[in-house]
Amino acid sequence: MPESTIERRRESSGAAISAKIIALAVLGGCIYFASSVVITLIFSILIAAVLEPGAEFLERLRMPRWLSSLIMVLLMLTVSYLAVYGLYGRALDFIDSAPKLAARLRQITSHLDVAAQSFQQSTRTIIPSNADSSLPTVRLQQESPWTQFLLRGVGSVYAFTITVMFIPFLVFFMLNSKDHLWAATLNLFPRQNRLQVENVIHCIGLMLRQFALGNLLVALITAVPICLVFAYLRLQYALVLGLLAACVCLVPYIGVALALVPPLLVALMQYDSVKPFLILAAAVAAAHFIAVNILTPRLVGHRLNLNAVAVTLAMMFWAWLWGGFGLILAVPITAAIKAVCDNVEKLKPYGAWMGEG
Repeated sequence: MPESTIERRRESSGAAISAKIIALAVLGGCIYFASSVVITLIFSILIAAVLEPGAEFLERLRMPRWLSSLIMVLLMLTVSYLAVYGLYGRALDFIDSAPKLAARLRQITSHLDVAAQSFQQSTRTIIPSNADSSLPTVRLQQESPWTQFLLRGVGSVYAFTITVMFIPFLVFFMLNSKDHLWAATLNLFPRQNRLQVENVIHCIGLMLRQFALGNLLVALITAVPICLVFAYLRLQYALVLGLLAACVCLVPYIGVALALVPPLLVALMQYDSVKPFLILAAAVAAAHFIAVNILTPRLVGHRLNLNAVAVTLAMMFWAWLWGGFGLILAVPITAAIKAVCDNVEKLKPYGAWMGEG
């Protein structure tokens, strides 16, 4: 083979590698610097995938596509409003009782304060302090680390509010222009690859729908025993706290710890004995165990087919990148990446590595 041909092949191969590196760098920059836009787009795609069967059903009833899409979006907004309204009322009641909770916490931790003060006094006798007590103390008030974690991907409460306002419009446009978007997306690829791309998009759509609806069904099933236990204990806001705990329990690994926080805080203002706390914690832990090990694998897992290592690494990465929103979106994003790998010949080994085998 002539040396000129070999040299041209090397140059083309180097150019292809450089183009891939540049594309990955641009994609990484968009994910990091335009995180609010990307998060909004992913949530919109997920919601549109869930609402699509309803829009198709209304369209089969000879309803115009735009009207069926509008009805599904309005239905979504109504359900969201009712959920937020219910949580908002309970949150106001909880804020009003915050002084009582603070007094209760001070009562529980009073012995720790005494121990800490005695330890501090003992260290002063050992390590003399040379600091001038007359100097003024400067304290910097920082934003709560939990708030920083939850809003890491969107920046601020104002940016988060603006971002949420765009979601209904994006969902409506995605539902209304589904056929046009589908054809336009396929036209971005060469003709010989369009069938493969169509299979990938179809698999991702089914996966997103299965993930959302399956988790919703798991949350509703899990909420029944939790709400019954909370009602048996006569816990305040038993229904709201039960539904909230059931939804949070779906977060892999750390869901049970997060689900215990709201009911335990409310329980601190009601109970003086240890028994209700043990029953409450046991109910949430048992519901989490059943949801993760029995319900989720049967209702959701067969579609996602992700192993524990891939899910853990994905949650660590996306939570580091986007905070709370990354924690929520880690599993569907990883499942979508696996769907792409399973349908691209060169990437199938990576898809097999992420699967359960």
